Amino acid sequence: MELANGLQFLLRAENSLELARSKFNILLRRPINAPVEIEDILSDRPYEKTIDACITAALDNRPEIRAFALRHEQAKNHVKVAQGDYYPSVSLVGNYAKFGDTPSLSGSIYKDQESWYVMAVANWNFWEWGKTKHRVSAGQSRENQAADFLANVRDQVTLEVKNAFLLLHEAEKQVLVATAAVEQAEENFRINTERYREQVGTATEVIDAQTLLTKAKPDRHNARGDFNISRARLERAMGVLWSGTK
Repeated sequence: MELANGLQFLLRAENSLELARSKFNILLRRPINAPVEIEDILSDRPYEKTIDACITAALDNRPEIRAFALRHEQAKNHVKVAQGDYYPSVSLVGNYAKFGDTPSLSGSIYKDQESWYVMAVANWNFWEWGKTKHRVSAGQSRENQAADFLANVRDQVTLEVKNAFLLLHEAEKQVLVATAAVEQAEENFRINTERYREQVGTATEVIDAQTLLTKAKPDRHNARGDFNISRARLERAMGVLWSGTK
């Protein structure tokens, strides 16, 4: 009965693996039945970064934060441009001319050969300060809105990183528990095997111990897989490339 159940589980696992390969090929725009080689890169090394370091990295690297920060900076610049209408505009105008009756432009008895002038022109429109005030107010409203959006996305990223960080450490503890369970199951199997050899234990006890060990090992692999997935999720939330086993 246990063998039949095991064969069914094996068949389901093989089908799930084949489906995962197909989804992987579709994600990479490859033929759906293209061969995929699986390499075991699971690692259970503790994650050494602190939550503050993770949040700082996320706030520096996440592209959406950069995009909203740029929008906020643009809104601030628009306000400064609108406020410039409160002040006079000063222009410097210059002109140079050369005159003559001949192609050499050497002048004539009626007009000098060269003439030039430079003047400064100041323009200050007092009568449109009302319109300027409304433009500045509208620009400040857009600036405040951009600042709110930026603060909101920073808060969302911070919460996402903290959630991923907590899940990672939860998975790390599960790896420790699963590893301890394997060690206990191995010791239990060793003891029951020795007891059976000394004819003070039964074959059923050995089989039960073997069953516990067989179950404990996949649980440890699953825990390690969850740990690596959680680490990849955290590094994605931080906006950095997955570091693998580093």
